Amino acid sequence: MSHLGEGAVASLEKIDIDDLRPTQFSLGLAEVRRRAKAMRTRSKEQLDKLVEEKAIPYVIGPKREIYMVDHHHFCRAMLRAGRQKVLLGSCFADLSQLDPKRFWLDMEQRGYCWPFDAEGNRRPFAKIPHHVKDLTDNPWRTLARGVRGRAYSNEDTPFQEFMWGNYFRSFMSQRLLEVNLALAEDLAVRLARLDEAQDLPGYYRRPETLDAPEAPLLLPRPSDG
Repeated sequence: MSHLGEGAVASLEKIDIDDLRPTQFSLGLAEVRRRAKAMRTRSKEQLDKLVEEKAIPYVIGPKREIYMVDHHHFCRAMLRAGRQKVLLGSCFADLSQLDPKRFWLDMEQRGYCWPFDAEGNRRPFAKIPHHVKDLTDNPWRTLARGVRGRAYSNEDTPFQEFMWGNYFRSFMSQRLLEVNLALAEDLAVRLARLDEAQDLPGYYRRPETLDAPEAPLLLPRPSDG
């Protein structure tokens, strides 16, 4: 296990993905597969450049372990594509002096972790997986990423897609995602225009900012089973 030395603030330093601690429970596996497929088509030079562009922002935690605060999908895709090394980017904070309980509370307060599972249930911080390969699938996050730009704007807010995914999940079933993703995305765009979404980051406050025309919102009837 790699640890940062006292007072270290790394920049573009190589690190093994095994040495990065996640700060969330899930990710969108469909997006991981898409990214990994694209990575396999890149030359070594192109992939090296991508690694530089996706340098991992992090926080130094208890025992000086390194907690990644972004690019979980990228790291998981890298592993799937057969690459093990990434680069460290900006160090957001050194919280190594805190005990684990205080560390996680501080991380959440700063918006650096997402202690909710794919169903939107809050989970104990201690249950967050220790490796990005153990993060579970969150199809709602995949849906939210797929409609970003059409349904809402990218505000570069931490865990923005998870927030929108939880919102969409409250209106539709996972079965809809599985049988008709295009319909689910169309419904998500319409749901994003409701007043109920106005407190979410990236909410479009004027319908004319969307490409799609206004249309009545028709929610699918729930199935019998």
